[in-house]
Amino acid sequence: MRFPLICLMGVMALTACDRVTDITHRSSRVLFEDKFYPTQLSAVGGDNTAFAVNVDRIEQGVDAAREAGRHRATKYCVTEFGKSDVVWINGPDDAAADLVVSNGSLTLRGRCDV
Repeated sequence: MRFPLICLMGVMALTACDRVTDITHRSSRVLFEDKFYPTQLSAVGGDNTAFAVNVDRIEQGVDAAREAGRHRATKYCVTEFGKSDVVWINGPDDAAADLVVSNGSLTLRGRCDV
């Protein structure tokens, strides 16, 4: 009786680990206008306040991709520095002609105003 119970507990633990990985993966996807926009944020140089945000799948809608990037940047600044202020270098409010787009991905650059 003990062996099946231990096996069941092991399977449940492994299932929970997979669930945590799935939740982590989904947290980098931002939902705007009923579509997911995967985002990746990375610090630029040695300064953690400076960052670049890449937003994929912009063919689904450029305006929503801009907002997904803004959301990801704001979330980063709040999480890391406790403030939501962002100073944009290449931001979501730039004219369409000034946006940095490559291979279906939008890149926004800025820094947290701390």
